[in-house]
Amino acid sequence: MSRFTDAFPVVQAFDDEVIRAGFRPGQMVLLAFLVTFGCVRGYAHMVRRGIGPGNLTIGTTRIHHLVPGIFLLLGAGFVSVALDPDMPWFLWWLLPTAFGCGAALVLDEYALWLNLRDVYWAEEGRRSIDAVIVAAALGGMVALGAPFWGRVISGADPAGGALIVGYHAVSFVSAVVCLLKGKLTTGVVGFLLWPVGLVGAIRLAEPNSVWAEHLYDADKRRRARERYPEMAGPDDDEGPDVTMPSPEGRRPAASG
Repeated sequence: MSRFTDAFPVVQAFDDEVIRAGFRPGQMVLLAFLVTFGCVRGYAHMVRRGIGPGNLTIGTTRIHHLVPGIFLLLGAGFVSVALDPDMPWFLWWLLPTAFGCGAALVLDEYALWLNLRDVYWAEEGRRSIDAVIVAAALGGMVALGAPFWGRVISGADPAGGALIVGYHAVSFVSAVVCLLKGKLTTGVVGFLLWPVGLVGAIRLAEPNSVWAEHLYDADKRRRARERYPEMAGPDDDEGPDVTMPSPEGRRPAASG
């Protein structure tokens, strides 16, 4: 066990740089983000089943939850910039919490402000889940902090260091291929977990991705459209050519 911890000092680095360092703003943002997203998604499913008070409306206008999320982000950002570094103690935890809550409310409706229409329960609404996964993965890396990652790499012995560098090299290449194939979520998660990135890199690309447009032949593009029908544009349809009959070929309508 000692040889393993010497080669990969992950546990010791986590204990020294994360546990003993205490709860920091980055970790508060991540926790508030995940809790808020879970609560909002759960409430949305309840409303869809007719449970609870329903959607928030003012008059005839429905207020989407990204609206308070935007105000939370603006408020937390403005206060963080405007105040001196020696801010009141309660803002040390309040601002990260408000930022994490606002980010969850906004990204949960990412598909709405991307498509400029309410697609929360439509196929396009999956983009919101993708955005949340990407944000959570990036937030997790930030929450651990640069000292943790530096301690893991610098504290490893030569063999362990080589394996760590090789691991991240495979992760980086797989993630880049996933991004070129139009797989945002798989690409971002693949930066941390190379098996996820490798699976995404091997599978078919989305039909409108850079990879498909430049490297796929007609047969592979057709297979990609069949695999991702929701990603195919209107010009990608290859249905049968239907020709309208000419007026001369029509039979006269019966009179009487």
